[in-house]
Amino acid sequence: MIKAVFFDFYGTLAGWRPSVSEIQRTAAATENLQVDTDRIAQAYPAANALLNQANAERLLRDRAELDQNVFFARFEQVLLANAGYDVSIEVAWAIWVRVRATSKVFSLYPDSLPALEEMHREGLTLGVISNIGMELHDHLRNLGLDAYVSVMVSSGEVGVAKPHPAMFELALRKAGTSSAEAVHVGDGYESDVVGAKNAGLHAIYLTREGETDTSREVTVIRTLAEVRQNVTQLG
Repeated sequence: MIKAVFFDFYGTLAGWRPSVSEIQRTAAATENLQVDTDRIAQAYPAANALLNQANAERLLRDRAELDQNVFFARFEQVLLANAGYDVSIEVAWAIWVRVRATSKVFSLYPDSLPALEEMHREGLTLGVISNIGMELHDHLRNLGLDAYVSVMVSSGEVGVAKPHPAMFELALRKAGTSSAEAVHVGDGYESDVVGAKNAGLHAIYLTREGETDTSREVTVIRTLAEVRQNVTQLG
């Protein structure tokens, strides 16, 4: 029987406002590159996989500034390449600098609060497992999610990032439940799905945009409104 449902934060419960695709479009335009926001949105899973892999090896925030800059220039170049735009590493870095400097705030997806409210009423333990640093609790409080979420685990707290099993193991300890009684929902295949499964949890893969391949051996959903039904089916 499922007793705990954990969620990824960024890309699952909340996103940036303005959207990352719009931020990219505006930043690229300053470098005379016109990009399509839909293509950028579809390219993010591949670029985020690179980010998650890097964090799993060693948290970027713990690296020297030069190493961080080198990585994010490459991240931007990979993102644009997957969207169909071939740019030099110098142009990629210039765009990334503008992306990073853009003022933005986290905003809940429309389906987030209703999904959490429903499962909270039914007595399920809810948690967030995120590769965001120590400020995770502040983000959840600012968005009003701390009224529903009782378990919070961040990479800043653990010292490693998803898909490392330590992230999921700490969430299980905080929830006081076993891996067989927990499910993790997230939009990152390697970080959320593979990470959760390797730690023994059930996994649900959220794909709001981009990837449409449902051939993988995992439950795939398009909206958080589908989570409760899938949790019920797990027992």
